[in-house]
Amino acid sequence: MKGCVIMAVFSQYELKNGTKKWQFKTYLGINPKTGKPDRTTRRGFDTKKEAKTVLARLEASYKNGDYKPKGRKEEPSGNDLTTFRAVFELWKENYELTVKESTFCKAISQYEVHTLPVFGDKRMDEITIADIQRFANDNVKKFVKYRDFITDISRIFEYAINLGLIKDNPAQHVTIPKRKESLDEPKRQNYYTKDELKQFLELTKEQQTQKAYTFMKLSSASGCRQGELLGLEWQHVDFESNSISIVQTLAMGKGRRLYLEQPKTKHSKRTISIDPETMGILKRWKVQQSKDMLKLGYSTLNKHQLVFSNDHNRFLQLTVPRKWLTKTITDNHLRVITIHGLRHTHATLLLEAGLSPKIISERLGHASIQITLDLYSHVTDKMEKTASELFAKVMD
Repeated sequence: MKGCVIMAVFSQYELKNGTKKWQFKTYLGINPKTGKPDRTTRRGFDTKKEAKTVLARLEASYKNGDYKPKGRKEEPSGNDLTTFRAVFELWKENYELTVKESTFCKAISQYEVHTLPVFGDKRMDEITIADIQRFANDNVKKFVKYRDFITDISRIFEYAINLGLIKDNPAQHVTIPKRKESLDEPKRQNYYTKDELKQFLELTKEQQTQKAYTFMKLSSASGCRQGELLGLEWQHVDFESNSISIVQTLAMGKGRRLYLEQPKTKHSKRTISIDPETMGILKRWKVQQSKDMLKLGYSTLNKHQLVFSNDHNRFLQLTVPRKWLTKTITDNHLRVITIHGLRHTHATLLLEAGLSPKIISERLGHASIQITLDLYSHVTDKMEKTASELFAKVMD
């Protein structure tokens, strides 16, 4: 396509997250095959210099006669210049068939929040190692799961390679930065000591609803995941053997739909013994729940009655327990932990009490004992020190 005239207009625009990017619109010339003008718009550049570099490539491509208009609807081939978002959409269709609905929704949400705003409009062959490295460096201080974002990017590039669209995965050549812990700011412990837990539960009992208190008490006494307790039905509570059976979990799917699904892993299906005090609290809550629901016009006699339901006797929103927790912590200036921190508290206190890590692993529903040991190394290190002290006493 000889005699082309490159006329480009560069401008900045702002993403929803406040990040500014560069774009350009350009007229390349008249296509000799169609007789129509070739125009294109490219977006997603961090600097004007990057935009000019891509424009130069387009100019060379147009002059050589191998330029293909963006968005041309053909079967993908190795020569197509496809955007990250386009490949992501293809990958998404297949990924949905391989995982649980809740897993799919969490993964897609992570892409939409973190990765697509930065790389979505960029062409796969124009995303460089430097682009991804800069993205990694920018996120290391902002997000704990920054490594997952790089994995997400790499996954799309691998899929593009499998499709024959590109030959290399630049994400594989990125140096993953390490989070630097400040010496003045020790890592926050996401669990309570025995005394802290007692205080938290006492204040929750005094200041919040019976339902909120029962949830917090059962959570700390069982070590269950939040979704496991929100999916718990009364038929899974055995007052004779003082135990609960975890057979399902509450999850969020497409359109923020709440539904019950199989637990996280095959090891997550389990029966957990519960102390008599907590079982007594559960029994009293069952009676009170029946009264509360009856006043609202609902019966709790159905087989699948939830232990924790909303005022319409349906699933509680997944955010509700966190609101209960936050209220007690904020109102009383307690040390901040998360809902998952109650699960960590349960495991930590049992380990410190000397219970076998294998038993704790089974209670938590971990796939292996190694997961338990890795997660609670802060306790096992303390136990190791205690063991050496005990051995010294034995030898005295």
